[in-house]
Amino acid sequence: MRQFMTHSNQLPYAYTVVRARRKTMVVHVRHNNVEVRAPLFVSDAQIKDFVDRHTQWILRKLEHKAGQEAQRLALSDGGNIYYKARTLTVRFVSDSRDDIVVTDKEFRIHGRRLNAETAARIMQRWLLMQAREHLPARTQALANYLQVGSKLKEVVFRKTKTKWGHCTSSGRIQFNWLIMMAPDAIIDYMIAHEVTHLLHMNHSKRFWSLLESVCPDYRTYVKWLKKHEHRLWI
Repeated sequence: MRQFMTHSNQLPYAYTVVRARRKTMVVHVRHNNVEVRAPLFVSDAQIKDFVDRHTQWILRKLEHKAGQEAQRLALSDGGNIYYKARTLTVRFVSDSRDDIVVTDKEFRIHGRRLNAETAARIMQRWLLMQAREHLPARTQALANYLQVGSKLKEVVFRKTKTKWGHCTSSGRIQFNWLIMMAPDAIIDYMIAHEVTHLLHMNHSKRFWSLLESVCPDYRTYVKWLKKHEHRLWI
């Protein structure tokens, strides 16, 4: 695989080309990055023509991503945070102890010499603590219900760039602790999704059928994540 950046005077954006052993071309837009994945045998001229034909779609995607970026969480006193599907006002509270207090209207961050950086550290520790307190037991309970409790070896936590959860063939389930920002129903869906992988290490029809049996509204939760997940990242 090789990568290079292509610039076009006729386009209002730059794009990266990734060549690989594949059969078709596809465009991925993430934030303000445009990536074209192309087969090894496709010429530069063919790639340019492909991009030109998809320019309006790419521009719409870039505009949509820019709108999402504007909604991303930025911790500041008086700013907004999207917590449990509610928009709350962030309040910095000078205190000798580090803590988070959530009310009907406010997300209060307690600590010393608070700024965006220190508030983020306090919030990260608090969310990780919440994840450790709640997710392992709920994950084990569902695994036991599906009679695969012995396959679950451990539950760990890591902030990743794109994934909310991951299950390995060795029985290790990993959750992104930022999922604790989401509503409880979304958290339960994520647990169900990863536990189902203990039985089906793929996204086959059998996987989705079993997931639906324990989480009938999973399609609703998938749509919610696609629409709102960008607002949960710090």
